Amino acid sequence: MKPPRLFRHPIAVLLLGGYGLLIACGDGDKPADVPTTPPLTGAEAPQPTPAGGDTPAYRTSAECGRCHTEIYAEWKQSYHGRAMSDPLFRELSAEVNKEECIRCHAPVNLRDSGWDTPVARSELRDEAISCLSCHQNGGNVSGPHGGMEDAPCRPVQDPDQIDVVKMCFVCHNQHDTGNEWLRGPYSHEAGEPRERDIRTCLDCHMPEVERPLVQGGKVRKGRRHTWFGGHSMKQLKKAADVDVQIEALPAGGHRFRVFVTNKGAGHAIPTDARHRSFDTYLLLRDAQGKTILDPTDPQQQDRAHLAKFRKFYRGSGKKDTQIPPLARVATLGEGKGYLDVPEATSGTGEAWLVYRLTPRDVLNKASLKAGDEDDIGRLWRARVVVRVEFRFGP
Repeated sequence: MKPPRLFRHPIAVLLLGGYGLLIACGDGDKPADVPTTPPLTGAEAPQPTPAGGDTPAYRTSAECGRCHTEIYAEWKQSYHGRAMSDPLFRELSAEVNKEECIRCHAPVNLRDSGWDTPVARSELRDEAISCLSCHQNGGNVSGPHGGMEDAPCRPVQDPDQIDVVKMCFVCHNQHDTGNEWLRGPYSHEAGEPRERDIRTCLDCHMPEVERPLVQGGKVRKGRRHTWFGGHSMKQLKKAADVDVQIEALPAGGHRFRVFVTNKGAGHAIPTDARHRSFDTYLLLRDAQGKTILDPTDPQQQDRAHLAKFRKFYRGSGKKDTQIPPLARVATLGEGKGYLDVPEATSGTGEAWLVYRLTPRDVLNKASLKAGDEDDIGRLWRARVVVRVEFRFGP
């Protein structure tokens, strides 16, 4: 038997949400253009409420956006800003009738929840995960920097603002994403010798940027408020590496084994929402270029499917098959991870890593056209995230 050959897809990856995390480091790209409201001045400007008590100076994110225009634009097009209007969430939450969902999709400010599972707001729910959800601190707003105590929104410095266990875990550990990071190689709790330097949720989902905090202000280090994750093709492509191992079978034909490496996410992939999955598929052509196995053909799709990686629904009886950080696997039990094809003597092929936002997402020809679009928001279509080409046979 000939030794196996390896074909690897090189992806430059660092450390995976959308409103549910997945994946890898943000590259600092600006989000798509979002209409912004110009700042109001003088009598037109929103007037802060008097200082004192637990009443914040402003009540809505739009009021915050009068000064923090660029941050507001990022928030508005993010899945934090759309957490109550996203059509998939509305369907899964029975049109927002499940209180346990609203607690994280329209929470009161996290400090009032004692850094525990949030309480759902009783008003302004269309604000979703608003500016005040993360920044309100009694009658003040908290940030990681000081020096602006006289600003109208009454900001105060608070180191808790960059404590991801407090700020992120209260919602994003509902499905164990935070614990996945704590168990992984990027956590501050990772043992010695370390495999990787410490990286947090902020490093990947809120990449650093230098800009004025307010229009006309001093340029300073801050962070994007986009939280790109499992809805972003760019993030998904940074999460995983794929390689193919090919063996000649003694009786003729070949065995094709496809490996997936969680090379970029600080947590398991996929993570958070149970309806998401990564799947591996195989496409094969003979020496004349004729397709002999096509994953987009409904009649051949089951055969072309090699493995599924997913956190399964409770009560399904299935063991979760998420890929831990840095792990390289062909399967974790859902699928063999390989396919024997006796008729495949020589030719070319492709290994596909396919992302499904829901189990209903259909894999078809359109799945190959996803490109680098940031938002894969068109529901019910699977997306081919990685394609690795290879040759086999004499």
